[in-house]
Amino acid sequence: MSNNEFVNKGATKNSGEGRTLWEEIRRRFKKNKFAVVSMYFLIFLIALAIVTIVIDIVDNSNIYNNYVIKQNLKDKLREPEFGNPSMIFGCDEFGRSILFRMIWGTRYSLFIGLIAVTVSLITGGLIGSIAGYYGGKIDNTIMRFMDILLAIPYMLLAIAIVSALGPSLINLLISIAIPKIPSYARIVRASVMSIKDLEFIEAGKSAGASDIRTIFKYILPNAMAPVIVQATLGVADAIISISALSYLGLGVQPPLPEWGAMLSAAKTYIRDAWHITVIPGLGIMFTILALNIFGDGLRDALDPKLQH
Repeated sequence: MSNNEFVNKGATKNSGEGRTLWEEIRRRFKKNKFAVVSMYFLIFLIALAIVTIVIDIVDNSNIYNNYVIKQNLKDKLREPEFGNPSMIFGCDEFGRSILFRMIWGTRYSLFIGLIAVTVSLITGGLIGSIAGYYGGKIDNTIMRFMDILLAIPYMLLAIAIVSALGPSLINLLISIAIPKIPSYARIVRASVMSIKDLEFIEAGKSAGASDIRTIFKYILPNAMAPVIVQATLGVADAIISISALSYLGLGVQPPLPEWGAMLSAAKTYIRDAWHITVIPGLGIMFTILALNIFGDGLRDALDPKLQH
């Protein structure tokens, strides 16, 4: 067997068991039943959010206008009715169906969190990879600036940004994404610094690979495991932050059905109608719980120390 064949075989097989690396990761992940259930729950929420977007496009937002944001005061604070599918969660203080508002609110709470973390991950990943790869003055300059951002409490910085820019969806996304950048930059920097001096990186440089090619083709793909796990957990933090800002009146503005905004509007009626606070609160709680369990399961599956 030639050296190349030996390397390729070693790269694709895991511990002589005939499984590829990704098959082994999938096998370890499936052993965590709670993580698998959480993954399916998150897939369901994402599919639900996508379905609402498709319905709005096909139906010209008629369902959204008539059932999600249209007020019907004769049903104000209507109790849940389990025999009536549209009223299974009851109505809010304006007579709007909480079921429809929870379903349509999925895309605001979940998608804003996903987009914010994606922006933070890409920006922080690029900054961290440059700092870790080049080191020296570039590294010191970049990371000291990241340390300044890290020194400011996350929620305080988010409130300051959205207060300065004004409450809107875009500004909310910016206020959630910017404070997260230093965390991803530090994680990627640490991973890049541990990989950049390995033999296969030196071999790529010797073969004439440019710095950009080395970073994006050889270093970053091998440094993404801890970043993916952190990003999964980061979505949970982002959703909590979105809900908190909406609760303070700085996030998604009424009548948009974001879960945190629903909680904020319902706090006045908490003594009279338990369901308008409990149901959005449970939605936030179960989503955050699923994201954390999924992130923990993914971390365990990607950890080679847990292979056996």
